[in-house]
Amino acid sequence: MRLLLAFLFLPMLVWGQSSQTVEMWQEPDCYKHMVYLLTSTKGKLNDTCSIAITPTAKDIYIIKTDYIKSLPDTANGYRIHLVDADSSQKMLYKIQKAQQTQIPIFYFAKWHHYLEYYQYWVMPVMAKKKKLQYGNQALKFHYFYRQDLSRFEFTKTECTSW
Repeated sequence: MRLLLAFLFLPMLVWGQSSQTVEMWQEPDCYKHMVYLLTSTKGKLNDTCSIAITPTAKDIYIIKTDYIKSLPDTANGYRIHLVDADSSQKMLYKIQKAQQTQIPIFYFAKWHHYLEYYQYWVMPVMAKKKKLQYGNQALKFHYFYRQDLSRFEFTKTECTSW
C-alpha cells in the first residue's frame, strides 16, 4: 500500500513548483503582490514600460485609499508608507526638494474585472509645490482568478500612456 501511494505522489514531488512569495487568495493580496513586483524590479517591469525607482530611494510612498487596508511595512529593502494625498502633499514635496530627485509615489487604482480577468492600475505621482500630479503613463497588472483553486494568478504587466 505504501509503495502504491509513493508511486501516486511521485509526479507531484518531481514536478513540484516553488511557492510564490505572496499568496494571492483575496483581492487585497494582489496589492501586496504589486508592491513586491515593483520593488523587486525597481520599477522596470518589462521592456516597454519603465517607471524607474531611483537607486538612492529607500522609501516608497503609496497614496492611501479606502480599498487598500494595509500593505507590508517593507518589501525588498524598501520601506513602504501609506500616505494621505491631501495632508501629505507638502511633506512629500519637501522630501523631494531635499533629495533633489523624484521620490517614488504611486497611486494604486481600484481593480477592474471582466469575468475572471482582473486589471489593477499603478500610476506614478509627482509631488509639485501646490498639488500632487499624476504622470502620463501607468502600469497595468493582469491577474486571472482561478475559481477551481479560489485564488488569483499573476499573468502579465503592460504599459499605458495618454
